[in-house]
Amino acid sequence: MTEIMQKLFTVSDAAAMSGGLFVSRGDSDPDILSVSIDSRNVRNGVLFIALKGEFTDGHNYISMAFESGASAVMVSDEYYSVHSSEISTSEYPGCLIVVKDTLLGLQKLAAGWVAGFDDLIKIAVTGSNGKSTTKEMIGAILSEKGSTIINKGNLNSETGLPLSVLKIDAHHKYGVFEMGINHSGEMKALSGILNPDYALITNIGTAHIGFMGSEAAIAEEKSDVFHYFGKNNTGFICENDSWAEYLQSRCVGRTVLYGSESTVGIQSTINLGLKGWKILYKGLEINLKLIGWHNLTNAIASISLADTLGVSPLKIKAGLEKIGPLKGRSQIIEGRYTVIEDSYNANSNSMFEMFDFISHLEWHGRVVLVLGSMKELGALSGEIHRSVGSGAAAINPEIIFFFGEEMENAYEAVLGGRYTGSLVYTVDYSELEKKVLGFLEDGDLVLLKGSRSMKLDRLAEKIVELQEMIDV
Repeated sequence: MTEIMQKLFTVSDAAAMSGGLFVSRGDSDPDILSVSIDSRNVRNGVLFIALKGEFTDGHNYISMAFESGASAVMVSDEYYSVHSSEISTSEYPGCLIVVKDTLLGLQKLAAGWVAGFDDLIKIAVTGSNGKSTTKEMIGAILSEKGSTIINKGNLNSETGLPLSVLKIDAHHKYGVFEMGINHSGEMKALSGILNPDYALITNIGTAHIGFMGSEAAIAEEKSDVFHYFGKNNTGFICENDSWAEYLQSRCVGRTVLYGSESTVGIQSTINLGLKGWKILYKGLEINLKLIGWHNLTNAIASISLADTLGVSPLKIKAGLEKIGPLKGRSQIIEGRYTVIEDSYNANSNSMFEMFDFISHLEWHGRVVLVLGSMKELGALSGEIHRSVGSGAAAINPEIIFFFGEEMENAYEAVLGGRYTGSLVYTVDYSELEKKVLGFLEDGDLVLLKGSRSMKLDRLAEKIVELQEMIDV
């Protein structure tokens, strides 16, 4: 079924919002139906933004975009000054928007679009871990009360967020947008696009510490989600985060602490292990399908925000009970072996959260850890990997597989300790796969965790295939 696209704005409107120069052939001012930064996705009515990236330059694909039906292309003034003569002749059949910087032009365009929705309740979610899951939880709860838009997948970056907010339309009551950063100044730019009414920080940890330099720098950058706040805005901060006091000091508006002690209405929580959690909230029993203390905290954060927005306990319950694990994030794969597939991303905080979960799990079989390298840790990489190795050994699994160059530090840390189980270290995926599949026995609990670039989801697929072959 073909999706019917609605008009967003005209090219001249887009030029005004982005602060650009509108260059039209004749009196043409066509409608823009959508915005894309990928020339392969351009169709009739698209505004193509020619971004200059690390490996390619969107300006090289302008002709392709027009051939695919683009109504207009946003280009840099540097490009336009060099190519203006050929543009004025015949090469480009559509309109242009000329801006100093196309990334900034995209962000200004998105900010202008968001500003047009006065009644939209805008919510930002950020933090080192749990952003996507918390965003999904809040979105599911608020959708019980009114039309809600969230960014799809992890479109949370300096390009992903503006493309996401350009999907907002008049029927939306709530907008819940995850914001991810990996360099200084990015959060301020993202906050300027959305200008959120409410902002929730999940935690401050070591994700992207290689780019940011320290946890203090990460805390400062994340707190910029409050940069455009006034006294009527509200920030949500985890009660037991080590940076909670600092984050509160950075929020001009009201702050709300959330957690099992601070969130009003949380009566008790029961750990159901691999089945998730039972949360007693204002007399209602909420069955949360996600495992681990971190996901319980994410759920309580979502409850706090929803309660502040006046969502009823029944709707909160309905929303949270719709949520299952996201792909690669603490997915439970059951069979002859039980697999915790947590390969979407990893840093020391999320590693230790998973070790803590397993250490408190009543499991009568063997525990198998497959740990891939953690990326973007910079000068602290060796130290952090060694601490993770020691943490893995402390829960006394049957075997630990360390995979990736950085994990050599973890392997060496365990070799020097009192761990008596088996150890494997390799940088070769084929070797890892062969050894893991050859080791598994019925009743094993297998944790697969590493940074996304380690692609441990490949191993999850192979384990599932092995189970299916054996079952036949």
